[in-house]
Amino acid sequence: MDGARDQSRLCARPRTREPGGRRLGAVLRLFRSLVGVSEPLRTRADAGNGRAFPARSHGSAGLPRDLVAHRVSAVTCFYFGDFAGAHDHFQKAIELYDPARDADFANRFGQDPRASAEIYDALTLWVLGRIDEALRLADRALADAESARHAPTMGHALLFAAWLGFLRYNPGAVATYSQALADIVSRYDLPAFWAGLAVIFQGWVKWSVRSEESRLAEMRGGLAIGQERGYASHLSIFEAALAKAEASAGDTDAGLRRLDDAFGELQRTEQRCYDAEIHRIRAEILLQCDPADAATAEQSLQTAIAIAQSQKARSFELRAALALAKLYRAANRDLDAHAVLAPAAEGFTPTEQFPELTEAQTLLSELSP
Repeated sequence: MDGARDQSRLCARPRTREPGGRRLGAVLRLFRSLVGVSEPLRTRADAGNGRAFPARSHGSAGLPRDLVAHRVSAVTCFYFGDFAGAHDHFQKAIELYDPARDADFANRFGQDPRASAEIYDALTLWVLGRIDEALRLADRALADAESARHAPTMGHALLFAAWLGFLRYNPGAVATYSQALADIVSRYDLPAFWAGLAVIFQGWVKWSVRSEESRLAEMRGGLAIGQERGYASHLSIFEAALAKAEASAGDTDAGLRRLDDAFGELQRTEQRCYDAEIHRIRAEILLQCDPADAATAEQSLQTAIAIAQSQKARSFELRAALALAKLYRAANRDLDAHAVLAPAAEGFTPTEQFPELTEAQTLLSELSP
C-alpha cells in the first residue's frame, strides 16, 4: 500500500453522526484546548502552573476529559522535575483509557492517549530508577501504538523510545528507534522537528561508535531544525550531549559555552527535568579542562546530587554520585566516596540494564573496609 493511502487509512476521521449535539461539540473543543495547551505549559510556564490541570471528577470519573487532564498534568509535572507526580498522573491516564470509548481519540486529537501516556511514563520510570519496569512499559507502549494503526501515535512512541535509549546511553536502541522514526516521518510527512530529532539521535549514535568530527555536524544540523521549528521541549538535553561530544573532541571551551546556553534555555523556559544531568556533564567537562582543579567539578556534582534527590530522580542521582565517588577515590578519600555512593545505590532492584548500577556496586565492594 502506498504511503498516502496508508496514511489515509491510519489517520482519516470517520464521518459518523455525533450524538449529543452542542454538548458533545463543547466537550470536543475542551479536549482540543486541553491537548493543545500542553506544549506551551511544558516549554514556558511558572512553577505555579505545574498543577494547571488537576484531574477533578466531581461525579464524572472516567470521562475522556479526566484522561486528558491527567495526561496534560503528567507532562507538566515531568518538565518541572516532579517525576513522582508525573508517574502518578500517567498511570491514572492509562487506567482511565477505555478501548470502546477512546478508540477514535487519536483521529480526533492527534495521538492515542494510552500509548502516548505509556511511552512517556516509561521515560519517567527510568528517571525514578525503576529500570526494568520502564523497559517493559516501553515495549508495551510500542505494541499499543502499532495496534492503534495511527501514524502520529507511532511516530510519538518511536521518538520517546529513542529518547529513552538516549538517556540510557544505549546506541543500539537509539539507532533502531531513530531510524524507524525517520522512516515514518518521511513516509507520512509528519512534523519536521521529529525529523530533526531523528538526525540528532543518529549523529549521536555514530559519534558514540566512532567519535568522528563529522558526526558533530549532523547533531548540530538536527538541533538547527528543531530550533527553526520553535521546538524547545527536548533540545536542551541534546545541547548538553553535543557539548559533551565537543569537549571530547578537544574543544572544551565550546562545550562549556554550549552547556551554558543549554542551562540558560532551561532557566528561560523554567524546565527542571534536566538540571541534574547538566550539572553532572558540566563537572565532566571541567575535569577534562583541568584535572587538577577538582573543587569546581566537585561542587557541580554535589549540586547535581542535591537536585536529583529533591526530584526523586534516582538514576540521575546515581550517575552523579558515581562520578563524585570516583573523584574522591582518585584523591584517596575512600570514606567520602563510600558515603556519597552507598545511599545513591541503595534500594535499586537488581538489573543488567543499568550499567552504572553494576559499576557502583563494584566500586562499593572495593571501598568497603
